[in-house]
Amino acid sequence: MKPGLTAFSFHTNGRTIRSISWLWIWICMICGLAFPSYAQRPFIRLQQPDRTTLVVHDSVQYISGATCKGCQLIVQDTPVKVYATGGFAARVYLHAGENPIVLQARNKEGLANNLQIIYRYEPPQPITVRDFAIARIYTNPAVTSWLAPGDIIHIKVIAQAGCKAFWLHHLPLTEMVSEEDSLAGIYEGNYQVLATDQLNGPIPIILQNATGQTITAYTPNAFYTWPATAVVGKTMGDRPFMQYSLGEDRLGAAKRSYLDTGICMQVDGRLGDFYRVKLAPDQHAYVPVENLQLLPEGTPVPRAILGSWKVWGDSLYDYVQIQTGTRLPYDVQIYDHPGQIIVRLYGAVSNTNWIFQYLSAKEISQVHLHTVADGVVEARINLKHPQPWGCTLQYAGAALVVKVKRQPANLNLAHLHIAIDAGHGGSNAGATGPTGTKEKDLTLLLAKELKAALQHVGVQTIMTRTTDTSLSMLERENLLRQADPDLLLSLHLNASNNPIDISGTSTYYHYAGFRPLSLAIYHHLVAAGLQEFGNIGNFNFALNGLTDFPNALIEVAFLTNPADEARILNPAFREKIIHAIISGLKDFLDECKK
Repeated sequence: MKPGLTAFSFHTNGRTIRSISWLWIWICMICGLAFPSYAQRPFIRLQQPDRTTLVVHDSVQYISGATCKGCQLIVQDTPVKVYATGGFAARVYLHAGENPIVLQARNKEGLANNLQIIYRYEPPQPITVRDFAIARIYTNPAVTSWLAPGDIIHIKVIAQAGCKAFWLHHLPLTEMVSEEDSLAGIYEGNYQVLATDQLNGPIPIILQNATGQTITAYTPNAFYTWPATAVVGKTMGDRPFMQYSLGEDRLGAAKRSYLDTGICMQVDGRLGDFYRVKLAPDQHAYVPVENLQLLPEGTPVPRAILGSWKVWGDSLYDYVQIQTGTRLPYDVQIYDHPGQIIVRLYGAVSNTNWIFQYLSAKEISQVHLHTVADGVVEARINLKHPQPWGCTLQYAGAALVVKVKRQPANLNLAHLHIAIDAGHGGSNAGATGPTGTKEKDLTLLLAKELKAALQHVGVQTIMTRTTDTSLSMLERENLLRQADPDLLLSLHLNASNNPIDISGTSTYYHYAGFRPLSLAIYHHLVAAGLQEFGNIGNFNFALNGLTDFPNALIEVAFLTNPADEARILNPAFREKIIHAIISGLKDFLDECKK
């Protein structure tokens, strides 16, 4: 031991190994001296789970992370594959109670490193209330709500069995006893809001036992009565939108349509952070509270008698102008083969006897008008080409203008302007692979490689980001609208809590008319050797919601799967991916030429 150097040791295989300090290793490296191989100590770095002691409620758990390249990994005495990147994934099965799981990484010299994860598995148990008490109250709607006559409140109460339960107007709840699974103490009921109701906060629930004792608990969320008079709201803010329901998804509920600002619509309730709007007698939608300004009491519910329509074109686009007289809510659908754009106006009645169609329109072949329901008028815009290239809806005064994008005059790849969106970035890292690879870094790398390959064949490109920067979806959308590309490709890497069984590639679209682009690329990604995860439609990703140009979201592979991660980190495989995307673009364009 050199004087002044610090020694350290670690224990493996029943013996203690003494090693020189990192300073001595540095001296050896500078002087060209050899030093023992055991300085390369094995390690285990976890990605999933994110801690080594945890309580879980599922008997199957997954472990992923990284170890030294070339090391052997043992999990509970079972060898686990270590990929060339050092990444690994393992599945473990638990019994009720405490489960110590030991991982051991061993290098070629026999040096080992152990890591223990302790899972406490608590199997899900039905709530059984043995005391005279109310344990849980669930409601639907499950948020603080302002409700109108005719709305339904559903309630479920978990309490001591064999009691009587009451709620609004002292109406009884029904105890749902299942002889099959012996569950008791679950009380349920429905209530239809009346015009005479004055809901004003949490609803009391009264439980009465056999001796006549009562206890009271309250719903976790409050309920209020929506005003009996008509209420009107006006859209405002950036990119207001309507959604079909309040259903939950990691990307939010399914969106019905993005809207222009200044659109008036009837509001007949509020559920949490959304106003419920009445589009037609039998149709509702939901608009975020921040995107709808309530107008003064007495504002008339918007209704419009549609006047004349006009169809024409300029040097770049075709247009359909619909005289509405007021800004009405709308939604849009885009279809291919045959190419068609369908716009529905709500709160409209047709008195259209004139549809002026001019020869200057190059892409629109014909426009039809249909009344599909009371207060709902539909414009069907038929296109000359089977593949639509997008549209933009915007009010000009009191007229709705549908700007229709024409098919590019030259469908050779080199003549197109293609936008590339590198997903995530900055503070939004996205998914993380077993070795710690960040999705934001790989999407930017792939975007730059795709840009270089496209530019090599003469394609003009625009990227939403070229550095590790944070960009909101709204910022990306505004940038893309200003650039007005011919096509948009958004690059991402997928993630799953199951790093073993879930892998592969997928592409996504929202509007049916843009599916051919995503499908053509998907075919080539699968042919490149990736597993199928699907070509997925009606997807709620914000950039798929753009109607302005054909677009596709590409989830190249599952970064959380160690095999997929190893592929994506391989430059040769990334080259195959870039080639697959470009081949898909060419196939899409060739189909458009037919």
